Amino acid sequence: MEWRLYKCIFRLKSSLYIGFHKIFHFYRTRYYVPGKIIWASLTYKLNGLLGINHYNKIGEFLKKAMRFGYLYLYVDNQLYLPSYTKEGLKLGQNLQYEFEKKFISSQAFATIDPHSFTAEEGMLHEVEFIKPYTINEGKPVFLKGLIWIRNIYEENLKIFIENNTLKIKAGEKEIDFRKQLINYLQLGGERKYGFGLIEINNFEEISDMVSEGFYGKWAVKNEDIIIYLPKDMPIFAHVKYSDSLELKGDIELLVEREWDLEKGAGRNIRSHGLCWVPGSLLKEDEKFKITEFGIWGKKC
Repeated sequence: MEWRLYKCIFRLKSSLYIGFHKIFHFYRTRYYVPGKIIWASLTYKLNGLLGINHYNKIGEFLKKAMRFGYLYLYVDNQLYLPSYTKEGLKLGQNLQYEFEKKFISSQAFATIDPHSFTAEEGMLHEVEFIKPYTINEGKPVFLKGLIWIRNIYEENLKIFIENNTLKIKAGEKEIDFRKQLINYLQLGGERKYGFGLIEINNFEEISDMVSEGFYGKWAVKNEDIIIYLPKDMPIFAHVKYSDSLELKGDIELLVEREWDLEKGAGRNIRSHGLCWVPGSLLKEDEKFKITEFGIWGKKC
């Protein structure tokens, strides 16, 4: 079950809100898309395409068949990876405030009472989001990332390559990965307002990450994908905190909402514990294992 590396470039077709944290009634967005959000979107769409109606089964299958990188903004061949510098946080070559002036806007929303058709008391909120076009120049915004995929067969579900085409099969139902599954996806929050629509622009197998704007090298060891990064390089995923890791940057308690079988979407809160955030700098050479949702763990 050999791992293959693919690059994904998506065109952002509508505003994108990736929940971060809130300040009173102001909801901040992340400037990138974590791997778990990509997994959730693929799980939802594949479930519908295959007509299985078994989210847990589909989700577990994708976790075994794929390892997800994060998606970062990509415009004019520039990849906006975060990095903590002496000047502060940079995204690509832009300082944070320059990045926000170029890509970030906000909009007020109100939850409507279905009985009175008026805004519910205390439910007015403002959402920050990434615009699908750069604010000053009107250039289209893309998202670029990496995904590792391997052939696997489990419980009547199969992912494989046939005639250079990646496919997923369940019973007699066969799905073209590029043309049917990742051709269009919807990510993040505020989807009922049309947020988070992306369209595939480029999907192809590659051999190395550096030529695509990412740092380091990758290899496979005992079926795990290992990322090798040299000293002073920024991480481009969350890294689980460890006393034996030395980085310069920022740490957050990574908490996410998950589907609850009884309560529905977003009702189950899961914590991944303390993590170094993307952009934090390594103080020494390190190697990391990519876990199921794209979070990195120190590889001993």
